[in-house]
Amino acid sequence: MNDSPPSAFQKLLSELLGTAFLVYVGAGSAAATGVIAAESHAPFSMAQLGMISFAFMLVIVGTVYAIGHISGAHINPAVTVALAATGRFPWREVPGYVAAQVAGAVAGALGIFATLGADARAAGGGVTAYAAEVGFARGTLIEAIGTFILVFVVFGVLDRRAAPGWAPMAIGAIVFAIIVIVGPVTGAAINPARYAGPFLVDAAWGGAVSWDQLPAYFIGEFAGGLIGALAYTALAASRGRTKLESTTTAVGTAS
Repeated sequence: MNDSPPSAFQKLLSELLGTAFLVYVGAGSAAATGVIAAESHAPFSMAQLGMISFAFMLVIVGTVYAIGHISGAHINPAVTVALAATGRFPWREVPGYVAAQVAGAVAGALGIFATLGADARAAGGGVTAYAAEVGFARGTLIEAIGTFILVFVVFGVLDRRAAPGWAPMAIGAIVFAIIVIVGPVTGAAINPARYAGPFLVDAAWGGAVSWDQLPAYFIGEFAGGLIGALAYTALAASRGRTKLESTTTAVGTAS
């Protein structure tokens, strides 16, 4: 068995494919729901939202299990940047990872259009957007909150003190939960690549995308991810000091 570490090419290809899977299945489930709703005239309800959330959860669980040991399965530029900003990932690899993730997201979005055809554009192509009454500031804040929670949980399950083997399930489950509450307002992109892929493909296909909303998603997601990473890092460091202090006290008492 070859136990050599994965090459840079293998890591980038894993990130590309993983993000493509995420967008194709996750964002694709939203587009497919729109196609079905257009044919059946069924109103959008929690049932449809739950199925979209479940699709995201399942593809994340499967993808993280499949490529986590190769590239770390970031499949999200906000996660990659947060890891680098806290010293858990080398900055020199960030541009390659982000480029691979965006390329994968575009490939996944192209897969949606290849599968659903012209109906995909009518159904929004998996593009996330917020309504005019939500506004830029609130849209940015909501995406920041969702990404904060996601990255906080990612950092928690990556902690060596966390229960081993549960990272894919925990990450998939928290994405499911976030989409249930954030999805109806902003579409719950919580991932700059997941947002950019369908957005760019739909724009190229002639769809009516909202360029003015793009900064809200990018600012909210990168800022929320960074704050989530810093929050967990501070919490984990505090926990480490507390554990050390209690151990020292116990030793001192025993002597």
